[in-house]
Amino acid sequence: SFAGDCTVRDVQPPTCTSMLRRAASRGFDASTLPRAAAQATLLQASRGFAAAASEPKDLSAAWASLAAYDSKAAGAFLNGEAAKAKAELGAAGYALAREYVVDHGKSLNFDGTVEVDSFDAANLWLREADGRAILAFRGSDTQKNLANVRSTETCSMYGHRLQAAVAEGEFAPLVALMSAGDFSGCRVLAVTGHSLGGGCASMLAVLMNDKSDPLGFGEARKTVD
Repeated sequence: SFAGDCTVRDVQPPTCTSMLRRAASRGFDASTLPRAAAQATLLQASRGFAAAASEPKDLSAAWASLAAYDSKAAGAFLNGEAAKAKAELGAAGYALAREYVVDHGKSLNFDGTVEVDSFDAANLWLREADGRAILAFRGSDTQKNLANVRSTETCSMYGHRLQAAVAEGEFAPLVALMSAGDFSGCRVLAVTGHSLGGGCASMLAVLMNDKSDPLGFGEARKTVD
């Protein structure tokens, strides 16, 4: 899961003629439908093509999610991709403002082949030009993370019913390192993450936007965009 916002730009849909040719190549015979029905079918397909061809305008939240995979446990490939993502964020004007790290001792890596140091992490990226901030939670990179994600137990925390292993073992230790002041320079706050990180990001968004302030951040708390 990814949390974040993006916009799409307009694209020119294909013509009806090209759509008919494409449909015919896949065995669709428009002549079997009334003209109005055929036009409606082609229009729907054209809109689907336009949506598929559109490109996100702002990929910063996705880059921040990928950049969080900079742990040794994630392996050389993801480490390389994380480095590229950090470069993309830098090019977009973001700088790393804060790092939150929790040591969980030893665990087997994601593939279950090597014992590694297990760290949960979240990174706060800030673009000072417009005050936009992105908080990105790291996804699963160890067997310990995967075990927590796969657990079906639930618990009551922060006034909500949550998945217990993730809330207690992954989310709460990281959030305990955060304070309202960490986000004081943010005009807009987005939270994001992939896999386990997406679950943590969703939890934080709900809790930060909860008017009862279950995290205890007080009047200075930010709401998530």
